[in-house]
Amino acid sequence: MTFHPTNNPVFWKQTAEELLAAARFEKALAAYHQLCELTPNDPDAWRGMAQALAGLERHGDAVAAFERALILLPDDRAVLAGLADCYEALGAFEKMTACRIRLGELD
Repeated sequence: MTFHPTNNPVFWKQTAEELLAAARFEKALAAYHQLCELTPNDPDAWRGMAQALAGLERHGDAVAAFERALILLPDDRAVLAGLADCYEALGAFEKMTACRIRLGELD
């Protein structure tokens, strides 16, 4: 196998994280999409994708990505908090409350 950045998850993770930190959400989303394809069981990749989607105010899509991350990492505070924020933006207050209660249980 020849090294090429397009099939290197480390390249995509670094790129995606830098773009997300710079609030370049469209480009971060594209990088996280590549990363999720290469590492579908990486909760950090799904969390990052969800954060990029939330930054683009695509809250419904962000919920799906946060839920995928939550399946892989059930007690992740950042995932639960992001999921709660998206539910709030969508007006799904019961689901938002459930996430906030779960966050409280983790303390």
